[in-house]
Amino acid sequence: MPWSDTLGPYRRAASLGGYVLAAVLAGSEIVILALALNPNVNADYRAYYIDRTTTCLNRDAVGSYTLGQTISFRNDGAKQAAGIKVCGWSGPVADGTHSLGETSRLRVKIPPLRNGLTATLQMAAVIRPPQITQRVVISVNGVRAHAVTLSGKEPRTVSFVIPSAALGKGDTLEIAFDYLDGIPPTPAASNIYKRSIKLVSFRLDAIEVD
Repeated sequence: MPWSDTLGPYRRAASLGGYVLAAVLAGSEIVILALALNPNVNADYRAYYIDRTTTCLNRDAVGSYTLGQTISFRNDGAKQAAGIKVCGWSGPVADGTHSLGETSRLRVKIPPLRNGLTATLQMAAVIRPPQITQRVVISVNGVRAHAVTLSGKEPRTVSFVIPSAALGKGDTLEIAFDYLDGIPPTPAASNIYKRSIKLVSFRLDAIEVD
């Protein structure tokens, strides 16, 4: 029997195995493509990475906080501030913590309230002529609470009463900053790198009523 005839069954088996392997790889690629087009991920992941409808990737962070306490967002308050920063912030530096992207969020636990709360923030605008102002809209638990236009390099104190509609959602307070005039570091940079404000300090006070 010729040697080639002896190898024939093995060649056919190897060829069949190659076809099976190719079919398996093709099927895997189809599954991967399907997952890429319609991945089974949570809403926060989808909004940030896939739909790109936000520049602020939510994380499960709720910082402890004592009413009346001022938290510094400069270097000296890095440890306290880290616990309440959710997303949209850089690390602290000497003049405060710079915002990143089009939205930033803070989240704290608060005790039961008899009346209401006031928020006091120190913020400064990030400016680069011709952009010399920064418009900031602040919401609390999804309720619009305040809007301010910052200008100049010096920090500005911004105080406002938190709407009562925002205080009926348990013991958590989420404060969102939306920036309308963020400045990208370069013309080609992604929106997640935009700069708008420097947050210098944060404080909440209970409203006392006689």
